[in-house]
Amino acid sequence: MPRRKTIQPPPAAFVAPMTPNQVVAFNLAWARGSRGWTQEEAARALKPYIGALWSKGTFSAAERSVDGDRVRQFTADEIVAFARTFELPIGWFFMPPPGMNEDGDTVVLLTPDGGPTGVTPAELVDVVFGYGEGATAMALRLDRFLHDLGVMRFTKVQQGMRKMVQARVNALVRASLGPLADLRTAMRAIEHQLGDIEYQASRAALQATDEDSTYSARGGAPS
Repeated sequence: MPRRKTIQPPPAAFVAPMTPNQVVAFNLAWARGSRGWTQEEAARALKPYIGALWSKGTFSAAERSVDGDRVRQFTADEIVAFARTFELPIGWFFMPPPGMNEDGDTVVLLTPDGGPTGVTPAELVDVVFGYGEGATAMALRLDRFLHDLGVMRFTKVQQGMRKMVQARVNALVRASLGPLADLRTAMRAIEHQLGDIEYQASRAALQATDEDSTYSARGGAPS
């Protein structure tokens, strides 16, 4: 069984235009090296999650695609398998390589909308962690998933996630609606206003009933 090691600090700055698939390739090599595994050991550890035993050549080609002519197009199944094998979040494999060398150059992310010059790697960080309404939607989606899953089926990691997600959701509610104390005050004010409206409506209904009774007793409309 391959030995487990803590993920080490990043290697020296890697500066080159890279596609998202090449970013995954870079991080795959980093994860394996940080564990102290050979490519054969990593392939054996990966096998249960990917359903096949990668050869040393396959693993090497996947890692070399970071700066090679043939870039491996990783599938979602493979990236999930990497995350489970190396016990790292999926987002970790999309983090840009450490950039800036002594010349001040940084990694450039190549995407179709970026043209030949690419876009800043900060764009990749944004989609890994989420921002704005997307981050809010993710927090609420995760909260719903954990709620539907049920506490008894949580893993230890999900137990911790539940607390963090709930804290995030509470923060989002406070940011959207103001402090909870203010919200309670506002709700009480609304309750009082609704009570007043109900009271006034009841009085109006009683007054209308009295007028109808007077009208009927007189046998017609009042003069």
